[in-house]
Amino acid sequence: MKTNIITTCILVIISLSSVAKVSIIHNIKGNTINQNQHITFSAMAFADKKILAIGLKSKLLNTYPNAILIDGEGKAMLPGLHDAHGHVLYLANSKNEINLMGAASIEESLQIIQKFIDEHPQNHWILGHGWNQTLWQNKKFPTYADLDKLKTDKPIWLTRVDGHAGWANSKAMEIASSNKHLKDMPGGEIIIDKHGMQTGIFIDNAMAIIANNIVTEKLANTNELIYKTLSYLASMGITSVDDAGIDWSSYSAYKALAQNQQLPIRVNAMLASNSPALPKMLALGLYKGEFLQIQTIKYMLDGALGSRGAAMLKPYDDQPNSTGKLVQSRKFLQKLIYNNAETGWQAAIHAIGDLANKIAIEVLADKKAKTRILRNRIEHAQIVDFADLKKFHQHHIIASIQPTHATSDMNMAQDRVGRNRLRGAYAWQTLIKKGTILASGSDFPVEPANPFYGIHAAVTRQDRN
Repeated sequence: MKTNIITTCILVIISLSSVAKVSIIHNIKGNTINQNQHITFSAMAFADKKILAIGLKSKLLNTYPNAILIDGEGKAMLPGLHDAHGHVLYLANSKNEINLMGAASIEESLQIIQKFIDEHPQNHWILGHGWNQTLWQNKKFPTYADLDKLKTDKPIWLTRVDGHAGWANSKAMEIASSNKHLKDMPGGEIIIDKHGMQTGIFIDNAMAIIANNIVTEKLANTNELIYKTLSYLASMGITSVDDAGIDWSSYSAYKALAQNQQLPIRVNAMLASNSPALPKMLALGLYKGEFLQIQTIKYMLDGALGSRGAAMLKPYDDQPNSTGKLVQSRKFLQKLIYNNAETGWQAAIHAIGDLANKIAIEVLADKKAKTRILRNRIEHAQIVDFADLKKFHQHHIIASIQPTHATSDMNMAQDRVGRNRLRGAYAWQTLIKKGTILASGSDFPVEPANPFYGIHAAVTRQDRN
């Protein structure tokens, strides 16, 4: 209800913002923040896409006696919200897939999958996302054998809730000839059983073995998908978003929408450093428009905590033979970041484990990264060695955090890294006290895009339930 109320007010403002004549919306419960001070107001004057003043209706009318009056009907009004980390096209595509988020057991997951299979007989591949084995009783990774129990002869590929692991059935593995690949590979892992056989679980870079063979269904064009998804974000009060890692299709769509003035909200689009189209996108240079900015490259240092792909300084507590993996190397980051900083490209480095965060800090601390000039940032900054927390502020590095990750991970984080390492985990208040600039986002569709879930998690350290 609260989200709908806010959206109503925002849409009223947007629909009239292009009119140069002053308008006053009154009878509202307005809230804003100015220099860390909470301010309430009951009326707001605006014109030509700009807020002119807030306060009482009577005082605003003294200043703008000929203003158009709009009755806000006692509804709430907040400033537009910014999501600092999401995946717009992934969110669009996820609406056409199986959603296993919240499934409490493998049995429930299989029931949901079978229902989708029965309802979508035309699909060539059965695709989905959101499974989380840490919610299940045995907390173990599933296997291809579990999926092979389903009534279908079609390939199945389901990505984990964090997007850093995939679960395949035997048909998908057969199509991809996955048995030709070794267990160990740069930046990825194929999980095998005690007999040395593949189990159907592929971690990080190994996911490409299956993903590169997927034949997707024909959906609406990318422009339409992105427009609808951005409009969906706007309906929840989000008026700007950082799209964390785009390929050529998204790049082209954003450019077209921006040039036709069709972007419903502002977008800061980050180029995916692992995209084959990266050289082509970089060659087109920085783009800085009113509603679209393309000036950042997104890098991937490691995987995620739930799949034990996050790169750690010491072994996982619940898997002593593993410290996770680096998805991209330090040398790779240094070369791209330092070369592109010369032409103004900012860096956003995905780092979840304490080793990954240490490397990211060291890379961005180098003068060649131009962090004092550019708005370089570390995405997630999730498990950080306690001694490294102060270095974010020291080196002017922005910490881009996702509050709902803390509440989603609370059922397994201590199992993974132990109590001592948790001192530097999800340590946002500590970062703030040390002077670090934080940016907050949801990481949709890994987490719900609703920004109020994130605000709630940041304040209470509790999930939405």
